Amino acid sequence: MSLKVGIVGIPNVGKSTLFNALTNNSVPSENFPFCTIDPNVGIVFVDDKRLYQINEIVQSDTIVNADITFVDIAGLIKGSASGEGLGNKFLSHIYDIDLVLEVVREFRDDNIIHVENSIDPNRDIDIIKTELILKDLETLKKLKENLLKESKKNPLYTEDINLFNKLEEILDRGDLIFEQEFSTSDLNILKKYNFLTNKKFIYLYNSEEYKPYIKNDSIYMNILFEYELSKMSKEDQRLFLKDFSIEESGISLLTKFSFDKIGLQVFFTAGEKEVRAWVIKKGTNAADASAVIHTDFKKNFIKMEVVSFEDFIKFKGWNNAKDKGFLKIVGADYILNDGDVVIVRHS
Repeated sequence: MSLKVGIVGIPNVGKSTLFNALTNNSVPSENFPFCTIDPNVGIVFVDDKRLYQINEIVQSDTIVNADITFVDIAGLIKGSASGEGLGNKFLSHIYDIDLVLEVVREFRDDNIIHVENSIDPNRDIDIIKTELILKDLETLKKLKENLLKESKKNPLYTEDINLFNKLEEILDRGDLIFEQEFSTSDLNILKKYNFLTNKKFIYLYNSEEYKPYIKNDSIYMNILFEYELSKMSKEDQRLFLKDFSIEESGISLLTKFSFDKIGLQVFFTAGEKEVRAWVIKKGTNAADASAVIHTDFKKNFIKMEVVSFEDFIKFKGWNNAKDKGFLKIVGADYILNDGDVVIVRHS
């Protein structure tokens, strides 16, 4: 599975420059609103040092990283939900993503215009929040009208309508759906519908500081600095960051933060042909994880051999880990941990 992240924000906050830094591609990032109309899509490989440490032991032919799909969605403005600017078209692109990455402008530069004519991160966040809420209220109204008709024939829809009433109250008071607590039955119903404010958010503050960091569930970085860094070779990046006393780039920090925010983790396979990271949801069992490698593996699952990443490195591979008693033989219900190195045995 692949994580799909949508980059949103007010025009001219650094979204397209961030996308360029992520993908090291050249997409327009000129200094005027609505430069991005159709969304740019890029596949970004997650820089996971553990893959290279494993490969030093197994000496495979290929290393395959996990990846994230980033979608650069055009800038939203006040009135987008009712069609201002290119609002409805922009909002429609958000339905297809797993995680919303909202870029918020903190940096000050008189040469770069702001559509609201001043720098105010909280106001900009409220603008995006309001537009998404208004769109969800519009969607909710249509769904409710349709289900009220259907409920006369099928009383099962009564539960959906009751949930819609709760959602309407939440949105009317200006809150996001994903931030609320629901019963298990309500959560199961909610999964059937694709509300914009039920998607998880990361707020990325485009600051003037070079050193990236995470605070209060938000990430802070200098996007222009990250873009310049992305144009360097890996070795030059390492030396450059060292000169600034920075342990990890903002882009690397962001990709890991995105995985964690949406509740994803990786496990590894390691053989002569390739060392590979596979993406699963936290709490996935061995049988379901094997299906990520190949669907037939789950159907014909027998067992899984597992060594933690730390033990794999410590004992320098499968054989020594097994000899020392650190290789586990597990069944279909075993819950994988992040970084487990596995072999699937199947018929």
